[in-house]
Amino acid sequence: MGSRMDIVRLTAKIAQVGMVTKELEELWKAASDPLLQTIHLEKEHFIQPPPNPKYYRLYGHYLCPFVERALLALAFKRVPYQFVAIDLPSRPKWYFDLPSKGKIPLLEFPNQAKYMAESTDICLFLDETFNTGIQLLPKDNEELKAKIKGFTNQASKLGSSFYSFQTDAGESDDKVKALREILEELNEMIKQNKNHPFFFDRPHPTFADILVLPHFRRILLCEHTKARKGWAKLKPYELAGLMWWYSNMMMLEEVLKVTTSKENFVELEKWQAETKQHSLPISLNKPPI
Repeated sequence: MGSRMDIVRLTAKIAQVGMVTKELEELWKAASDPLLQTIHLEKEHFIQPPPNPKYYRLYGHYLCPFVERALLALAFKRVPYQFVAIDLPSRPKWYFDLPSKGKIPLLEFPNQAKYMAESTDICLFLDETFNTGIQLLPKDNEELKAKIKGFTNQASKLGSSFYSFQTDAGESDDKVKALREILEELNEMIKQNKNHPFFFDRPHPTFADILVLPHFRRILLCEHTKARKGWAKLKPYELAGLMWWYSNMMMLEEVLKVTTSKENFVELEKWQAETKQHSLPISLNKPPI
């Protein structure tokens, strides 16, 4: 939000529409607001910047799946925010004193030293606080609301299983099998839908879709990394339900605004191999184009 890419995207949209609508004018003003310009946080930032006087501020890295969850929630809820791009190998000392203890994401509240960590908590907070955009949890169906919130357990299993699969580049058949089983469960959920492509047969994405998308996208991108052999055994492209869901998710403007490029993931693998660091450098903390 408020990056050069937002301005480039808006310029293209104005050209496509052929006129500056009121909505586009408001978006242009927001993208040009200096309080929304990205901050690049590196080790030499000895002093913590004061809170943004007007907007929420999200500390994170575009390549982190948990940060991507928070970014998706901000996009779907249409909440303006300032992004703080962090260099994880060189975080300043004061960042470790904040509630997240040096981890990402971290949401900072406007004009006050108040914070929220954990991607799931951030997503739920944004949905409860803002009536803009779409509802990530239904307000008129408590039973469905409980089911979607309970989906956190399945999403956690997906994340931990993918991390285990990724650590040995998909060489372990047992890890491939474990991840495949979780994907098949999610695939069956989508296949049971009667009307819509999103989880729980909803007409738009919800909290559940936000939880799954970052990790599933990274699973698909393993085709281009050292885990490609494991990816070939995993065969995620055979899961028709999930692939239908994924293609619909990736057509949404909110998703395209916050998901970084395939090339960044490939470059990350090269950087990690060269530096022997399992981290996320600021050179690859790039917004989508």
